[in-house]
Amino acid sequence: MELFELVLLLLACVAASSVLDQMISRMSLPLLQIGVGFAAALILPALAEVHIDAELFLMLFIAPLLFRESQESTRVQLWNNKWSILSMAIALVIVSVLVAGFVLNRIIPTIPLAAAFACAAALGPTDAAAVAALGQTISLTKRQSVLLSGEALINDASGVVSFQFAIAAAVTGAFSAVSAIGSFSVLFFGGIAVGIVIGAILRLVMGWLRRRGYVNTIIHVMYEVLTPFILFLVAEEMHVSGILAVVAAGLVMQEKVIRLNSPERARQEMVSNSFWEVIVFLINGILFVMLGMQLPMVMSPDAMGGIAPGIVLGAMFAVTATIILIRFLWLAALELIHRDPQTGQRGGAHPSRTIRRALVTTIAGPKGAVTLSIIMTIPLFVRQGSAFPHRELIIFLTSGVILCTLLLADFLLPRLAPKAENADEERHLQQARVMTLEGTVEEMRRLLDEYPNSEFTPALRLALMRYRVRLMRQRLAMDTCGQIMEQLIQEVLAVQQKRADEIQKQDQSEISIGQALPYFAALPGIRSSVGYFGGAEHVGARFASRRGRLFLRLFRFKRQDYDDDQKAKLYYDTVLFAIDLEHAAMDYLQTVKDGKDPERSRVAAVLLEEHETALESLWGRLNYGQDKVREDTDELNHGIHDALPRGVKNTTGEQFRKAWHFADEADANALEIELDQIRRLRAEGRITEHEARTLREEVYLMQTTLME
Repeated sequence: MELFELVLLLLACVAASSVLDQMISRMSLPLLQIGVGFAAALILPALAEVHIDAELFLMLFIAPLLFRESQESTRVQLWNNKWSILSMAIALVIVSVLVAGFVLNRIIPTIPLAAAFACAAALGPTDAAAVAALGQTISLTKRQSVLLSGEALINDASGVVSFQFAIAAAVTGAFSAVSAIGSFSVLFFGGIAVGIVIGAILRLVMGWLRRRGYVNTIIHVMYEVLTPFILFLVAEEMHVSGILAVVAAGLVMQEKVIRLNSPERARQEMVSNSFWEVIVFLINGILFVMLGMQLPMVMSPDAMGGIAPGIVLGAMFAVTATIILIRFLWLAALELIHRDPQTGQRGGAHPSRTIRRALVTTIAGPKGAVTLSIIMTIPLFVRQGSAFPHRELIIFLTSGVILCTLLLADFLLPRLAPKAENADEERHLQQARVMTLEGTVEEMRRLLDEYPNSEFTPALRLALMRYRVRLMRQRLAMDTCGQIMEQLIQEVLAVQQKRADEIQKQDQSEISIGQALPYFAALPGIRSSVGYFGGAEHVGARFASRRGRLFLRLFRFKRQDYDDDQKAKLYYDTVLFAIDLEHAAMDYLQTVKDGKDPERSRVAAVLLEEHETALESLWGRLNYGQDKVREDTDELNHGIHDALPRGVKNTTGEQFRKAWHFADEADANALEIELDQIRRLRAEGRITEHEARTLREEVYLMQTTLME
């Protein structure tokens, strides 16, 4: 398969899995990605036969993942837990490789011991990203998080180095313990030394360039992206571990950015973090999709190498159980002797709680993307030119262990470490958002009343519409009134459509389809500009006949020039028609408000205020720039006129131009008003400091993207 087609398919599969992740919340993203890859391979069998060069695989996938992980780790916390992390990342990996390798060789003797060790070494690294994909369903202690992140950072390197030694022994057929220890020392400590030196040099060079103003956002991001690949290649050329060099350099190149010192530096960090978030997501997603694509091939009878399926499955479960058991015993011992720095007590003082935490940490270390990327680098042939023994079987066993550990994490962790319920906190935050948006909308309405004919008024009117949409979405999301409000909205839309049908039926003898087309085509845009969304903007803009509906769909693509008086008078009439629909909605809501149901009455009062705001906006665009102001009590005369009413100036095109010209300024002012509302609510004690900080962060995020 062509490389370009493969890349497109992989990206499409990752995108599809992301959509499924929003639809299937109870299953972790890695499992969904594996399933999507498996389905893709069944549809296109050629995908299962894709092979990537081993060194290229390591450089493309492992190097950037480890570099980013090392940059995001906290050196102080890693240092405070260094002995526990090192024992898990190095000693535990070595023990697991030896024990699991012997178990696999004993169950399937035709797999050489060196190849069995290679399989076990690939299973050494854990995948913290897979656990993070569980989202908000699990809760880990601070120590558990530090141990898992530190272990995942270092055991990737120890697993890769162990795997490389095992593969070298399997390929050459020779192994010397003394030579292996010497080579391991050179690879291990040499890789760390190279990474520290090159990382320090790169940090000094970038600091020198930054102080002289030679670094912009693009250069900063490119520097961070290219660094792991350059480090890996240089280290491999020096015959030391490129993986360890990348990890060491990432730790050395960590920088604590004080964002208040430099806006440009803050922007660089923001763009860099966003870019890395996408890159890491794509790499992890592609690896899990590729795992799913390999499953049809490795599950074929040929991949079993003539071994009975029962024995193969037994070996897979045995290796999984061995790795988990060794890991649990190791972590239980570490936790029992660990002394809490706050209480001074060791874990043995509370054995049941300690054992439970050890079990959670054990399950929270599934195998994932790094393991897959390592095992895919198994060579096709040994030195003598013969095929690598049981290569497909080893890949199948490794894939099976990955699936088993992911399934255990997916189904056990939410039960062993459930996320504390924070429904009250989320509800209070939702209420804080509603209060903030209500205050912002009220202040913007006051500005519109105070300055009805300002050049900023059309843009401010559109900004108000966007805030009203945000406010309505927040209200609909609230448990207390969301369902009642949704029901009332549907009733109001039905009333408006009924009124629109009545008007159309009254004028049907006078208005042809050709005359009514621009009339109905403009209505959705007008209704959306006053806050209708989700299909509600199309209410009233329909023909009774199928022919009319077809012409309406085609006409909406036609661009309108509202500087033309003929087009402007159609727009004028359409606004009057929209005003008529608002009156129908308000009349209905008033009857509900005066009814006996207190809940529906309360929600109807809220919706009445929304429709009053929409009505003000519609009248505002009719009266903008006019010498004589029309009022809501005037007769509507919503039928199509031959020309604009006497004394009415055509300001429609002018309003459109000013709305777009001052859109950014209006939005910026609206965000400042929102910040003022947050400060006011906090000063009045109506929202907490945590809620105020969260709301401010949301506003700051919108401000950073406003002028892009």
